[in-house]
Amino acid sequence: MAKNAVVAQETRSNPLIHKKINRTLVNVDSIYAMNRETDHKVQGTFVNVEAPGVSHKFSCKFYKDMEYFNEVLHDNVSCVIPYSVARFINEEWGYDQHSYLTDAQGNPMKSNKKIPRGKFLIEQHFDK
Repeated sequence: MAKNAVVAQETRSNPLIHKKINRTLVNVDSIYAMNRETDHKVQGTFVNVEAPGVSHKFSCKFYKDMEYFNEVLHDNVSCVIPYSVARFINEEWGYDQHSYLTDAQGNPMKSNKKIPRGKFLIEQHFDK
């Protein structure tokens, strides 16, 4: 052995491995539970509610085998996008409205109202 070599004091028989926990999704109808079989293309019109007339860039990937979606959607223009992206725009893309009421500590309270930033009007579903 070399003169200045480092010698292990302790050898672990089982290495520390992070194992995936088997959990079932709470909402199997959610966007994040979709897969390649349940996702398909849809044709529709993107409507920007927050700033009418302004286009918006979407970059997202919702499930493991999904191709990375990266497109600019223009306001009131018909386009073909995956169903998961259309559902994201209609269900999740927005912000929570804050109220001016405060709690006992002086923190602003959230109202449970979600304000949509845009919507996607689905006109046609395409089969695989």
